[in-house]
Amino acid sequence: MSATLEVAIFLSMNGKAKEAIQFYKEHLNAEELLLVTYEDMAKRDKTMRLTEENKQHIAHAVLLIGKTKLMLAEATMDVTEHYVVGNHSSLCIQSADLEEMEHFYKSLTSDERVRIIVPLSSNVFSKAYGIIEDPFGIQIQLMFDERLLNGA
Repeated sequence: MSATLEVAIFLSMNGKAKEAIQFYKEHLNAEELLLVTYEDMAKRDKTMRLTEENKQHIAHAVLLIGKTKLMLAEATMDVTEHYVVGNHSSLCIQSADLEEMEHFYKSLTSDERVRIIVPLSSNVFSKAYGIIEDPFGIQIQLMFDERLLNGA
């Protein structure tokens, strides 16, 4: 197991991510480590549909509360699902070891009960990112994040 492996809490906020970020900053002394809006994403991904209504929505945010990272976004991991309490949280397993992330993905998806939501692949914020749902209904994000080498 690599020294950079960590599991973070990820919450989908049903359009209230900005409000939640302010709440956690105010009440839990959360430190904002990263904030990416849909507008920021659209600058890097020309296929993203940007509107006046969604451009300030949060695509991805990382807060630090004590030693724990809390990640937030507006939508659920499986955008084809209607938001209900229960599909708004997931585990986000990340590491600066690309082979480790690829190993976890291969191992998880070898179980026929696992549902692949987003196949592991490169995107605008990670060389390897994917989402699966385990046999128990828990959605798990796998993400290569080289910033972990610096303790980010």
